[in-house]
Amino acid sequence: MSMKKKDGFKLVIFDLDGTLTKERSIWEYIHKQLGKWYGFAEEYQNQFLAGNISYEEFCERDAEVWKGMKVEELLDIVKTVPFHSGVDEMLSFLKHKGLKLSMVSSGLSLLTNWVHGKYGFDYSVSNDLLHENGILTGKVKIQVYYDKKAEWVEKILKQFEVNPKEVIAIGDSKGDIDMFQRVGFSIAFNSSCKELDQIANICIQSQNLADIIVRLPLP
Repeated sequence: MSMKKKDGFKLVIFDLDGTLTKERSIWEYIHKQLGKWYGFAEEYQNQFLAGNISYEEFCERDAEVWKGMKVEELLDIVKTVPFHSGVDEMLSFLKHKGLKLSMVSSGLSLLTNWVHGKYGFDYSVSNDLLHENGILTGKVKIQVYYDKKAEWVEKILKQFEVNPKEVIAIGDSKGDIDMFQRVGFSIAFNSSCKELDQIANICIQSQNLADIIVRLPLP
C-alpha cells in the first residue's frame, strides 16, 4: 500500500551548475581558475556550440587539459565554487516537507559528489573524470549528456517508485528542457534559455534560492 502525500509531490530533481551554484559550468570555472579558459578551452566550447565537434569530443578535450593533475588539486578548486544564497534554507525546507532530493548534472562528479554529501542528497549523477592512483588521465566517462537528462529522470522515477506527476524539477538552461517535459512541476531559476522559460510552470529571477519556497506547489 503506497503512502500518498496530500498533493502528490515526493521528489525534487535539481540541475546543479547555474541552479544551486552561481557558476553555469563547473568545467569553465575550473579552466578559469587554472588560467586555461580564454584563448584555450573556451575555443572547445565555441566549436561544440557551432556544431563542429561532438559533445563527447568537447568533454574529452576539456578533460585532456587537466591530464597529469592530481584529483585533489581539482577538488580543492571545485570546493571554492560560489553557491546561491538560500541553498541551505531551501533544501532544509524540502527535506522537512518529506521530499527526496536528487541531482542530474552534465557537470562533473567531483562537484556533484561533494554537494551530495554536504547537503544530504538522496541521489545524484554526473560525469566522471577518470584517474589512476589519484592522477587524472585526461579521459572522461560521460554519463549525463547535456540534452538527455530525461533518461536519468526515468531511472530516478523507477528507483524511488514515483510517477512523473509527483516530481518537481528545477533548472536554468537549454539542457534542462527534456527534464522539465518529463515531470509534474518545473521551475526555471535564473534561466538563460527562452525555450526553457516557455515550458516551465514558473520562472524566477533571483539571487536567493529561498525565494523559490513560496512558489512551490506544497502546503
